[in-house]
Amino acid sequence: MKPVRIVFAAMALAMACQAWSANTPATPTCNSGPQSGWKSKDALTTLLARQSTKVKQINVVGDCYAVYAVNKANQPVNTYYHPVTLKPVGPIPN
Repeated sequence: MKPVRIVFAAMALAMACQAWSANTPATPTCNSGPQSGWKSKDALTTLLARQSTKVKQINVVGDCYAVYAVNKANQPVNTYYHPVTLKPVGPIPN
């Protein structure tokens, strides 16, 4: 009978994890409109270079830019940016 209890406990845990992850947003929503109105990745790279941030990679995630970069102390600064305003929206979770 114990194997049945273990299976039910594992199923309950899996459902609880799924419900929790459904309520946790993976990325912020930028509400940035169509990509034709977005500023370029190069413009964002230039802006961050002026702030002594070295961009490693920029990806489109949802309707935001995900920037993986390092600051002048060589520490990671991974942040989501609004592609129209180029303002930071929030950190990228590890």
